[in-house]
Amino acid sequence: MKLQSLILLIALITFLTSCSNESYQHAIDQGMKELGQKNYHQAAIYFELALNEKEGDRNAASYFDQATNMERAKKAYKEKDYESAIKSLDVVINEQNGLKTVQDEAETLKKQILADNDQTSLVEQKIAYINKLIEKNNVSEAKKELEELQATITSNEILKQYESKMNELIKKVELTTSEKDENEQPINSTIDGTEKEKKEEKIEKQKEKKSKQDTISYQHYTNERYGFSLKVPSNLKMAPPPTNGDGVRFYSEDFEVTAYGNHTNIISENETIETYYNEDLNSIPVNIAYKRLTANWYVLSYEQNGLITYKKFFFGNEVANTIIMTYPASEQSKYGNSVTHIIESFRSSAY
Repeated sequence: MKLQSLILLIALITFLTSCSNESYQHAIDQGMKELGQKNYHQAAIYFELALNEKEGDRNAASYFDQATNMERAKKAYKEKDYESAIKSLDVVINEQNGLKTVQDEAETLKKQILADNDQTSLVEQKIAYINKLIEKNNVSEAKKELEELQATITSNEILKQYESKMNELIKKVELTTSEKDENEQPINSTIDGTEKEKKEEKIEKQKEKKSKQDTISYQHYTNERYGFSLKVPSNLKMAPPPTNGDGVRFYSEDFEVTAYGNHTNIISENETIETYYNEDLNSIPVNIAYKRLTANWYVLSYEQNGLITYKKFFFGNEVANTIIMTYPASEQSKYGNSVTHIIESFRSSAY
């Protein structure tokens, strides 16, 4: 009887183990299927069921973490919480036992988010600049900048969130124009033929100027030591490179682009992006017109001695990349498009 009971117990354990393995595998298979369709929430549910069948299973735990964080990243991205989205995506990418296909999807989404961040950063800088022009009663320049901003926002779905701010700026410009007109005494109430011709000639010159800006050619540069790359206008001269190969400087008579790389956590341990950001803030002796700090990069823009300086810093655990552009504040309309193009073309190796 004892032998029969023992055999029965072994058979029961074997049966239960078999059922458990089948349930585990079914949950894993279903989770994989949902991942393939990018249904991350449903995939996470299946991987959690697999974990219930095999507690502590490394594969099921990794797949669950990946699916959960991809779902969080997608939600944060939709809400335009880019910083939270990138943090979740980094968990997916760095998961040691994770699926390569999901890691590749996370990498792709992260690149898209970083590109969106760059675009929103440039738009916010432009909005700050237009506000500054309005404060100085430089209405004509503010109108030109607004036209460019409107074209940029309406052509990009990501930037539609700035439509309300743009409409506020339009109202501010209209109000400032109205106040300016009231304070000016008109010489003549009518526009004679000569004045009309001058206005038409001015419009044609503006069109010609814009056409020239649109046809600017660019040269490509890649830094071999630190891996970053960018495109700059072909008319800029390249200064002799430094002997250590850490960067490059392009320049013309009144426009300069400097880009370079450096190692992080060398001078001091446990450096963060805030280490560099606060150091920069403390070193700039003038008011900063625009600043933005994210998890991986920050932007600072300010005017000093008639020159606008635009700096963008990219931070990584091993290296950092920096790009700095300077040009006369009076030439903002001339170099605005080039600055935008250069920043959009910059590819950092920091992360």
